[in-house]
Amino acid sequence: MPMPSHSRKIILVSSRDDLLTLAGQLRAQGFDILNCEDGARALEMALTTGPALMILETDLALLPASRLAQILRANPRTEGIAFVFIGREGEEVDGFQRHRDQFFVRPFNQEQLLGALLAYCRRLEQTRQVGCEEQEVEGHLNQISLVDLLQIFSLNRKDGLLTLRHGDRQGSIALLGGLVCNARLGRLQGEKAFFRMLAWTEGTFHFRPGVSGEEARITTPTDHLIMEGLRQQDELAAQAHALPHPEDKLVLKVPNGHLPRGLRPATQEILLLLQYYHRVGDILDHCSRPDLEVLQILQVLLDKGLLGAAPRTAEDDDDRQLLSSEEIIAIKDSLGEGDILLEEASAKLVVLANSPADLNYVLDALQGIREFEPEGELLRHPGQLPLGDVGRLKISENFSVRLFCLPTDAEKTPLWRPFCRRLLGVLSLGGSSGTARAEEFFRHHSDAPVVPLAGAVPRPGVLRLEPGDRQGLRQLLHAFAEPFRSPVELTLSSTG
Repeated sequence: MPMPSHSRKIILVSSRDDLLTLAGQLRAQGFDILNCEDGARALEMALTTGPALMILETDLALLPASRLAQILRANPRTEGIAFVFIGREGEEVDGFQRHRDQFFVRPFNQEQLLGALLAYCRRLEQTRQVGCEEQEVEGHLNQISLVDLLQIFSLNRKDGLLTLRHGDRQGSIALLGGLVCNARLGRLQGEKAFFRMLAWTEGTFHFRPGVSGEEARITTPTDHLIMEGLRQQDELAAQAHALPHPEDKLVLKVPNGHLPRGLRPATQEILLLLQYYHRVGDILDHCSRPDLEVLQILQVLLDKGLLGAAPRTAEDDDDRQLLSSEEIIAIKDSLGEGDILLEEASAKLVVLANSPADLNYVLDALQGIREFEPEGELLRHPGQLPLGDVGRLKISENFSVRLFCLPTDAEKTPLWRPFCRRLLGVLSLGGSSGTARAEEFFRHHSDAPVVPLAGAVPRPGVLRLEPGDRQGLRQLLHAFAEPFRSPVELTLSSTG
């Protein structure tokens, strides 16, 4: 099958009979084979002819194979050459790049090696054809790997957005001048999202050329980024038996005040997340650090006895949603979104708090509730009383309840009105005059229920929520949803 001249040009650096026989077989397949016996001559030929591929012995004379590859990769004219090394079992090649290079052990089977080389060349050609396209292109990752795509886009200095689909997951990688500048996968962005998608070997891709407008969250050169991602994949695979499993559930076994001082920022971030998430997979999804680093830190904390397996709770056996489908439909219909029920929507739950301790009471009650996702700023600045978003309850795939904290001091009064829109309900903590004034404001300016909730200081006859009380939270949300189904007066039982 005819192939473009660049793809047909191969330099074979060897004087051994088995590889010279292979050269004849490749010529029969339509390849242009150039042959030499030492590294110095191979360097000269590569700089002169610009081959697509070099097949070389690891024990070259005059110029070692690893040094030859290093020199050619440093030259913009030859940086795209692919290398196939032939050597002894267990031999290591300095600078070997798993995502670009091939290594075959001698003695080898001629037919198997020929088949592997032909498949490799076909993949290189497919990738180059994609890189030369000026319009949108798409394909399958099992035919052209993500690594190959990124390398050819880099060589061609492409701008655009690469969208990837793997099962029910979808992510994107933004390119600027051929370099990866950002990656998105669900709520993840940056290098962490990129490293996760780098492991996808099945699925589809779609590339749309043009400047994406993405904020540059990745500044690492693409080759280094790929190598680091593959290194982490290899280490995760090698250490899998010794690291926590994503489905494991962990808890802190010592009070926060007894933790060692001077902990690394990554460890501090993970300990904060453990206040809200017990499942390892959730910690991985919400931590900004790479998955390998998170798992290694969790294992160290387990080894030191600071973490332990979480005891089984009633929530583990409770798969019911916090709101029923009928309640979600009624809320969305009331918000004017009844005709777009399959699209994502949200409603507000306002928390009126007098102090950080009041807000922490609510957040403590949400610990262990798998649907709760705290706002990132809240994790970075614990102990403060923020104005605005503190997290969300991901009730279903297309509906969330967003929690907003509103201080009740008088100077914040002008900020209350915008929070009356799309309001599910109001939780009121504390018993100050400011709280009473805020309660009256929301009763007057919205139809949403206002529910007093015991805060940092317990109040007789006022509803309490205990940490991880899924049933209590469900009852509270049902009560908030009831007026959307039938406008009746809200009643809640309370405990002393």
